[in-house]
Amino acid sequence: MKKRLTTALGGLLLASLVQADDCRQQLLTWIEIAHPGHTASQVLEDERGRYRVDAEQSICKVWPARPELTLIAMPLLRAEHDSHGEADLEVLVLNSAEQQVLARLVEPNRLDWDAIYADRLALDTAPYRLRGDDLAFAVRISRRNWSRLNPFAETELALYELKEQGLRTLMGGLVVESFGGERDDDCTASFDEAKGVLIVTDKVGRNGYRDLIFKRTHTGRRMEAADGECQTIEADTRRVQFRIEYAEERYLLPIELVSDPL
Repeated sequence: MKKRLTTALGGLLLASLVQADDCRQQLLTWIEIAHPGHTASQVLEDERGRYRVDAEQSICKVWPARPELTLIAMPLLRAEHDSHGEADLEVLVLNSAEQQVLARLVEPNRLDWDAIYADRLALDTAPYRLRGDDLAFAVRISRRNWSRLNPFAETELALYELKEQGLRTLMGGLVVESFGGERDDDCTASFDEAKGVLIVTDKVGRNGYRDLIFKRTHTGRRMEAADGECQTIEADTRRVQFRIEYAEERYLLPIELVSDPL
């Protein structure tokens, strides 16, 4: 029995790796399907003006719960300058076998940057069973700066729902990880870090959407010189949780989660 289970798990892992490789190999083709005429430096145009697809930062993933579908997230660069820029986030759902775009959603200026820029996108296909047996998926956007004295980084999560009418945002802007602080050139420093996990509850709220619970742990640390060495001292750890309910056609974040969690 144990041997059969190990073999089955190994088969699932191999299948997922094959799907991931196939997805990466197909990504440029799918970008071309979504944006005809795209090349690495090609400037395209739509109703909002000129843009360029950032293929290097674009990502794809076969949806494990619905393996006939492939999820894609890509930046559409609108303006690029030395210290700042403007970029939309486009999210797509494709029928993998038929090479067909089933749904797409463009969120204007979602990836704009200045001193803080978006450096990584990730597709999150955890089982977000929010309404009945319907599954949602998420996109995680990681941002950071390059400051040594005032470092900053955060990852925010947005939930998306695929319906017959198309793709729509169920929740956006939830910061699930953050890090920031300040330091001098030597040792003295103070940092704050927050990490959270999003949980789907059994409580059904408005329009049949289940309530969410967001559990967050906040840790403050400082560094000081002691005995000729730079030592890290944990100052405090606080744990809080927030209920997030569906209303007004989306999940509304409590005011404490809209502001900077640090």
